Amino acid sequence: MLPPKFKKFLKLFFANILGFLAVAIVIEVGGQIYTYFHPAYKIIPFAPHPIIGWRFIPNSDHIVTGDYWYAREFSPEVKINSHGFRDFERSMEKDKNTVRIALLGDSMISARQVDFEKTAGQLLEKRLNKEFGGKTGKKYEVLSFGVDGYGVGQMLLNWDTYASKFTPDFVFLYVFERNYLRTVSSTWCQRGFFGIDNLRQGDSKCLLIRPSIILRTKPVNNYDYVLYIRQQGFNSRSRSLDFKFIEPKTLEEIKKSFELKKHQKILHYIKRLPFRKTLPSDYNRFIVEQEKYLEKEMDGKRMIRKRETVLGSILPTIIYKLKEIRKTQSLENNWKNEAMYSTGDSDSLSWFANNLVNLKTLQVLGGNILNSKSDFIIVDSFQFHSDSVPPTQFSSNWLKNISRYFNFGYIPLYEGLNESREKGNSPRWKYDMHLNVIGNEIFANSMFNYLETKLN
Repeated sequence: MLPPKFKKFLKLFFANILGFLAVAIVIEVGGQIYTYFHPAYKIIPFAPHPIIGWRFIPNSDHIVTGDYWYAREFSPEVKINSHGFRDFERSMEKDKNTVRIALLGDSMISARQVDFEKTAGQLLEKRLNKEFGGKTGKKYEVLSFGVDGYGVGQMLLNWDTYASKFTPDFVFLYVFERNYLRTVSSTWCQRGFFGIDNLRQGDSKCLLIRPSIILRTKPVNNYDYVLYIRQQGFNSRSRSLDFKFIEPKTLEEIKKSFELKKHQKILHYIKRLPFRKTLPSDYNRFIVEQEKYLEKEMDGKRMIRKRETVLGSILPTIIYKLKEIRKTQSLENNWKNEAMYSTGDSDSLSWFANNLVNLKTLQVLGGNILNSKSDFIIVDSFQFHSDSVPPTQFSSNWLKNISRYFNFGYIPLYEGLNESREKGNSPRWKYDMHLNVIGNEIFANSMFNYLETKLN
């Protein structure tokens, strides 16, 4: 026979358990009702491409929602044209009375988090036709060539392969640190994003599906700041790039070499630096792996409704948020110590090397655009998207100077975005890093202000 105290304990214990289960059931049922009316979708909207790595599936459509059940901030319908971009169906032939503007970039250009008519490109197109169409008798078209996950190198390839064929008069390129980092990365390891199963960072199954930019290892002369890039793990699936400077050796010497007064000398060297592009090595395997994933995980479809449990997502979300807080604090401390000049997984010099790779890529891209008789404008958002890899001001200074040196246009978009955020009007979604309607309006207005001086 159980002692009275123990019986009391058991009753209390099971009462608490039942109470907890009752609350859990109520939360889950309530959450399921909410998710029924606010559904989320698992989508695989990308198709392998032998040159650029991937693009959107031509003539397709899908719905984009927030990643979490509590973050259904948007649910736009996304329609893709026959060329594989989120845009109207456009003819390559341009009418003589048409002025064309092309937008190059990644997900900040595709802007799948807002309705198409509220994207920066469409807002700009409408305003140009409203304010200039009647005066000039011309039609203004803004074509979007943004594809999620692109690095600056892929934007170069996108221009050469697709965008240039539409003979735009102006080309705007959206850049920030993420697409800088992607320029030197040839791998993709994120499970499910492209319809690739069981691939994680460091996994031997990582696919080399992103074309990368490589500067030749042989120096062209004895210039002190020649960049030496060594491709590590040539036989490894990760195939990461390691950056080293021949001279100088220390961070302080490197920082001095990048002072504004020396920019012109270094840009002159960048202009002569050898350059080549590499194609995605695992293109055929990418096709096979994606088909496997679609069959196994997606019932052969490109979009299915997410099967999600509310309670099952709470604990992982809390853990993720705690990790993000710790990461942010660590970055802030490193930044304060002026030591965070890396990509996060390499030595302190790698950000400088990464910067040079991207500057060279921008020089080649800009040169190709100018040679086609189009204006090239860099849209700088570094100091707005500053949550991950500093120093953003360093990169902005370089973008200003390369624009001056090579006769590119330059828009400091981060100024308008940061000003809006400081006033309490956030230009990005609460749970998503992408620009919301306010952010797209600021982006559109910045491009309009630039074009206004050119079109008058």
